[in-house]
Amino acid sequence: MKKLIQYIGIAILLSISVIACNLEKEVEIVLPAYERQYVVECYLEPGKPFNLLLTKSSSYFDSISLDPAKYLKDLLADSAKVTITHNGVVHELKETLYIDPTTNKLGNYASQDLVPADYTNEFVLKIVTKEGKLINGVTKILPIVKIDSIAVEYQDTFARVLTYLTDSKLTEDYYRRVLNEGSLDSLPRQDFANDDKLYDTELVAYGTGYNYVKGDTIFNTIFHMTKDYFDFFRTINIAKASNGNIIAQPSTITSNVSGSANPIGIFTGLSYDRKMTIIK
Repeated sequence: MKKLIQYIGIAILLSISVIACNLEKEVEIVLPAYERQYVVECYLEPGKPFNLLLTKSSSYFDSISLDPAKYLKDLLADSAKVTITHNGVVHELKETLYIDPTTNKLGNYASQDLVPADYTNEFVLKIVTKEGKLINGVTKILPIVKIDSIAVEYQDTFARVLTYLTDSKLTEDYYRRVLNEGSLDSLPRQDFANDDKLYDTELVAYGTGYNYVKGDTIFNTIFHMTKDYFDFFRTINIAKASNGNIIAQPSTITSNVSGSANPIGIFTGLSYDRKMTIIK
């Protein structure tokens, strides 16, 4: 009887294997032609030149050139007319290659004019592409939310860093926490955004694990984000997480630029406070 049950079990497994093999079938999926979109990234930082990165999106299956010059030519969108208007003054951003000396971020349109520290009035972006299509955007630079203090706590020879700030309960605020180790252009150890609905009190603390030792240099940065910037940042991260995942739903990026060019991207102010901490 025991052997009979074993034979039946083996027969069932063989049947399942045969059925599974019969289910295998190659399917050819014809994808629609991909239409490239203009992508805008413009961050207004008081005291720094107006600069903007204008590129074109690529299909997931497009090949990438290993030649840096060809790669940039394919990526960067040229021959556009870019202006940012503030308080009636029109700032023209001319086509060039601009590299931020602090973050090493690239721009391909820039002006020698410096962004004013104006936390009240709007900045208006207008781009006319080389095809004559329009890209528009409007934003403000939010007031800086200061870091109140930085605390270092020790456990044996290891340390953690606590960053404190005061959040107003009178307004709806959004924050981005970035923590770099060693230098500002290093890959962030932390980089996330949240709204202040998470907090029950005005005193807010961002922490780390006990990951640091004597001599480590930590850069703590707290960005005060517009709702537009928060939505863009959040959906970009969702898109990155689903990229390459065949069972993930495609993610739509929330942008605050619009116009006949059908663009995606972000036009926003950079409002932040930053403190450097050396573990002693």
